[in-house]
Amino acid sequence: MYRVHAQGVAQTTIEVDSSVRDRLDEEARRDGVPVGRLLERLLAERVRSRRFAEVRAAMASTPAHLRRSYEQETAAWEGADADGLRGA
Repeated sequence: MYRVHAQGVAQTTIEVDSSVRDRLDEEARRDGVPVGRLLERLLAERVRSRRFAEVRAAMASTPAHLRRSYEQETAAWEGADADGLRGA
């Protein structure tokens, strides 16, 4: 069992293998944070990674004609910064 807590948050216990607990402790120590904070960061990274994977998959599944339309519109807007208003 491994007790995880953060300041101002209710404590809970999770069951992990002792080798996992030791690795979590070591990583938290290296980062200078409590294990709970390390777990928060790891979860946030995983959620972000999953979200970007979903975006990549959606982009990859976009039909060719829609992708071309997007690329044409993007190209048309790329010249908008050449309007002579730099620094305005």
